[in-house]
Amino acid sequence: MAGSSKPKTQQKSIMSFFGMGAKPAASPTPKRKADAESEGEKADVALSTKQPDDSAVKRRKTETKATPTAGASKTKTKEHEEEPERIEHDADDEPKEAQADTSETNGTREQQSEDDGEEEAQEPRVRKPGRRRLRQRVVDDDDDDDDDDDDLVFGGRPSRSRRQPEPEAVVTIDSDSEQEEEQKPATKAASSVKDEEVEDDQVEEEEEEEEEEEEPKPAIKTSSASASGFFAPRSSASTPKKSTKSASASSGSNTNTNVLPLEDDGSSVPFAALSVLFTQIEASSGRLVIQDLLTSFFRDVLQKAPQDLLACIYLCVCTDLSPPFENLKIGIGDAILMKSIGEATGTNLKFVKDMYQKEGDLGKVAQNARSKQHTLSFASIKPAATGAQRSVLSVPDVYNQFVKIAKMTGNNSQQQKCSIIKNLLVKCEKDRKAFTDMGKTELAASEAAKYIIRGLQGKLRIGLAEKTILISLTYAFMVEKERKDKEKQEQALACVKRAFSECPSYNALVKAFEDIQSKVSTAPFIKAEDFSQLADLCALTPGIPVSPMLARPTKAYAMVFDRFQGVPFTCEYKYDGERAQIHILPNGEISIFSRNFENSTERFPDVKLMITKASKKSDIKSCIVDAEVVAVDKATNKRLPFQVLSTRSRKNVRVEDIKVPVCIYAFDLLYLNGESLLQMPLGKRRELLMERFEVEEGSFEFATSMDVEGVLPGSDDAEAMEVAVDKVRTFLEEAVKENCEGLMVKTLEKEATYEPANRSHKWLKLKKDYLDGIGDSADLVPIGAFYGRGKRTGVYGAYLLACYDPDTEMFQAITKLGTGLNDEQLKLFHDQLKEKVVDRPPSDYAIADGIKPDVWFQASCVWEILGADLSISPKYTAAMGLVAKDKGISLRFPRFIRIRDDKNPSQATTAAQVADLYRAQGLASVGGDDDDDDMLI
Repeated sequence: MAGSSKPKTQQKSIMSFFGMGAKPAASPTPKRKADAESEGEKADVALSTKQPDDSAVKRRKTETKATPTAGASKTKTKEHEEEPERIEHDADDEPKEAQADTSETNGTREQQSEDDGEEEAQEPRVRKPGRRRLRQRVVDDDDDDDDDDDDLVFGGRPSRSRRQPEPEAVVTIDSDSEQEEEQKPATKAASSVKDEEVEDDQVEEEEEEEEEEEEPKPAIKTSSASASGFFAPRSSASTPKKSTKSASASSGSNTNTNVLPLEDDGSSVPFAALSVLFTQIEASSGRLVIQDLLTSFFRDVLQKAPQDLLACIYLCVCTDLSPPFENLKIGIGDAILMKSIGEATGTNLKFVKDMYQKEGDLGKVAQNARSKQHTLSFASIKPAATGAQRSVLSVPDVYNQFVKIAKMTGNNSQQQKCSIIKNLLVKCEKDRKAFTDMGKTELAASEAAKYIIRGLQGKLRIGLAEKTILISLTYAFMVEKERKDKEKQEQALACVKRAFSECPSYNALVKAFEDIQSKVSTAPFIKAEDFSQLADLCALTPGIPVSPMLARPTKAYAMVFDRFQGVPFTCEYKYDGERAQIHILPNGEISIFSRNFENSTERFPDVKLMITKASKKSDIKSCIVDAEVVAVDKATNKRLPFQVLSTRSRKNVRVEDIKVPVCIYAFDLLYLNGESLLQMPLGKRRELLMERFEVEEGSFEFATSMDVEGVLPGSDDAEAMEVAVDKVRTFLEEAVKENCEGLMVKTLEKEATYEPANRSHKWLKLKKDYLDGIGDSADLVPIGAFYGRGKRTGVYGAYLLACYDPDTEMFQAITKLGTGLNDEQLKLFHDQLKEKVVDRPPSDYAIADGIKPDVWFQASCVWEILGADLSISPKYTAAMGLVAKDKGISLRFPRFIRIRDDKNPSQATTAAQVADLYRAQGLASVGGDDDDDDMLI
């Protein structure tokens, strides 16, 4: 068990894993101490992420020669003490005088580290999967009642079938327990590897690599073996033999078998292992390398601790602790986190705030505050009883405490949250001390503290996209031989993507994997052909939202006819409201979900009444309706803009208190009476929708539509083409007059199935503004501002805006917005954003050296912006490398449209979408290739 002592054979494995030799003696001789220092010098050179200068090399040689004598070991030079990458020796190996000497030099060492950081900031680099790293500004390395959460607890011993693990109570971390004597350290050597400099020839090779293969860098390969190989394989006939060759991006990492073994009694994954993985991912620049690291980690967890797999997945996802429609999000405020960090580290709160203003990353603040406090304050932590044993902080420990925090409500909840967070940080420090006592590093513990804080914020900032998580999870479950076969990979991944788009729940997906495992002889792994069973196990189900189908923008009428190539299509009003997926369950219950899977049922109690009334005369036992909910003026029955709808409360709304009434505009039927309609053409789905529901004017209506017979572009019947185009143009003008955004254009019969999670060319959106602009508005995030002058003195006169790259978790600068803002908006935005000011750009901002706004903001809101066009730019970093080598894309002549209250910064327009909009500018009149594989997952 996690709390039991480890046998000596396991201790040796742990020592080998962290690069340690034999267990250090209690009283080492001066010669042994000198030898250890010499070995530390060698490790220091190997682990350094920078090439040392000549003087440093000479200094190392001089000190290495001096170490064989006892006298030399006690007379270490000052230069040696100042090396920032120095690997500390076991505290028990050194006399007290030597330890004191080490502590006295910490100030010098910290100052040198800060100086190094300032030098690095002059020429920073941005990690970009498979492409040249962008230049960016970076910081130094250095947001009461407890609800029942038993249903979400992970950890503990699985049942024999492993299909229904025993439920356990939430793990409460015991801060009073004592460190276990035989507990061995988590990795430092592997997790400290981070490439800061890339040779030009290596950069060019990365630019030429396609998505088929990508060789991991030597440093990544070494660290991969450390993290993904944290567990030794079980002696089982079904366990595939690990490859000893350099792993390719598609086959998984090389796994070291001489590592910490897990017991078969339900031992849990140490959180240190997961934090090491996060550090490796953060240090990796290639998407395929990251995918490979994560695949190997999941595969090891699957074999050694399958009961922890879901907890590992959700801590990787970070934003949600359960399926998104259950609304269990973490997102702790900065004030609570800063208070917790201060109390856990014995650091003054003002100092923590100052560090946050400087760093812009509370995770790094927690790491640096701990590393600067060599002896943490444990005033509130009582010492454990003599002989008591303590367990290492595990993944289920962290996950269960996160769940507990997310569910807390009430007057005393803030203090309770602070206490739990402080307890987690203290436990990280206790682990560090246990690791240090056994001879090596505090890096794993300090990294654990950083990722706990970032996890509580709901953003890891390591460049791990959810799409990569899903792909890695798929490959982890594949049979070893097929996992290296590209065709088999695609076959399995297609089944998983379809299943997850129809049923976006990791709980359901992992349960489905377990069901398949129970039926196949290759368990715990699955053959590619057996992944097809997911279609039935993760099918569309009322009560679980399906990923919505989305449309691509177009800015020319000719492009509409070019896309549909003479086939019939329909034009529907594009309403200025909120997408709503309305589910009627077999038991009569009604659920409403947003396009982002959030459960909006509490927000729209009136919609429940409307859908019930519209369907009461029909024999509907269960269904899923795709619709738009729009604010309306009941007196005039006119539609109101989205901004009015956004003023409605989001929780605990009562029908009698509603001040903004709405109307449902239904346009699709996805499920009816136990049958999925996704593979049915739109014309038939729409027919069933109109048959089963009755119109109630002002409450429930069908989307206004107009069907058009397709005309082939360039056909001899020029008059027919002109008539068709004029018909669409007139309908668009009518839609705009009716307070709609524009038109949705959809094919009716040919290739007219519903494609979850796909932004398809079978659906196009056409707005009036598109015809004179870039083809679509962009949802951008204000990340900086410039002080106003003249009439704008006292407020921000212009704003630096950014798109978002989910693959790297970076905000990329795209434009400067200064026009089109009235005085009221300028004051409102100034008052809102002045509270988000930080001293330097956060580490997840990708900006060029020439862009220097007067103030920087933490990403906090989303604005809809419309521009005249997009252009290639060496100044902006948006979509850099996606269209032009080493250049980004800028949005010209931006104009503010509205605030997007329904989106958070990570849901802003993506870098890939910006690139698509740029390409679409050249396709407006001639069309282009149909690319329907733009999966959102």
